[in-house]
Amino acid sequence: MKLKIFTLFLISAVTTLSLSCRKAELLQPETAKIIQLNITGASDVALEYLYKDSIIASPPAGGINVKTLLSVKDGNSTLKVRKKGTAEILLTKAITLAPFDQNISIFYDGTKIYNGSVSLAIKGYALSGELEFLLDGNLLFSATGAVNKPYSILIDKGTTREISIRKKGETAILLTKTIESTIAQQNIGYFFDGTKLVDNVKLDLPVNPANMMLTAKFETTFPNQFKNVDVDLIFYTRLKTASNTTVGSKVVPEIRFTLPKNGAFNSIELPPLPGPNYIYSFDIAEKGTNNEPYTSGSPLVLAGYTLKPNEGRITSAFADNGINFEAGKSKLFVITDARTIVTSPARNVYVSGGRLTDLSQYFQ
Repeated sequence: MKLKIFTLFLISAVTTLSLSCRKAELLQPETAKIIQLNITGASDVALEYLYKDSIIASPPAGGINVKTLLSVKDGNSTLKVRKKGTAEILLTKAITLAPFDQNISIFYDGTKIYNGSVSLAIKGYALSGELEFLLDGNLLFSATGAVNKPYSILIDKGTTREISIRKKGETAILLTKTIESTIAQQNIGYFFDGTKLVDNVKLDLPVNPANMMLTAKFETTFPNQFKNVDVDLIFYTRLKTASNTTVGSKVVPEIRFTLPKNGAFNSIELPPLPGPNYIYSFDIAEKGTNNEPYTSGSPLVLAGYTLKPNEGRITSAFADNGINFEAGKSKLFVITDARTIVTSPARNVYVSGGRLTDLSQYFQ
């Protein structure tokens, strides 16, 4: 009997000791795990990154590229982001035990943190006036003349933002474009003539690859003498080295290119030139005629001078602005008129193609 009691006591003691050991093992802290945190993005101001109340990185403003190893013991670890030198927390992100590689994207414009960005290329030309470019109603920048600006637009995934263009000093919006978070590369191409803004000009390649596609609009520099009619450009060829008052060779059969008086764009395919040293020049005539689309008053025609047909001449002020031919290419021009004044052997005025503003790059 005593032996049985002793045996039961021994078994009970061993069992209690075993349970005690197991309980002690469960109370031991979990082993810490190491993860690699990658922080990328961009910020207009310097930011600080805190983990367990310690600053782990503090890069300068600009592109963000932080890679660091962190020790994680539980699922409640967090990364905090704040402006450098301030206490306000801008963002809190959970850091988990797995996976080893963890990534965070941060895009900060000084006001709001975004989780994504897209690239926006703004290319265009203003013939006159200053334009303002707004992002969600806030001024992004203003510009005159040619614009070729790459921008990184901060945006949250699954949302949109809005770019708008207006003339400086006015509230009317000339163009609005929605920026999508799902399209990595987006573009805005435009032309502004001082009143209207066009962004839907298409530069189609010529059907015949031996030709060149020309898309153009006409702007007169003589509004008081211009008859306000549709005009035809009548094409000539001439050597690049010829004198500015040299008569060109009219293209046969005749090529007429109609440009509306309202400044709308039109297109035509031009055939190859006689050789590499030639350019296209043109006369400007009232549509369907050979008549000058101008009256002969001042200041276009001076007293004692006669307005004469141009016959493919190029004005002396813009002698290099004939149309250079490029096979298989598509070109976009704003074409203005100009005059050449000749005093000998007679006092004549010739109105011809003036400055050609090449806008091709803004719509390609």
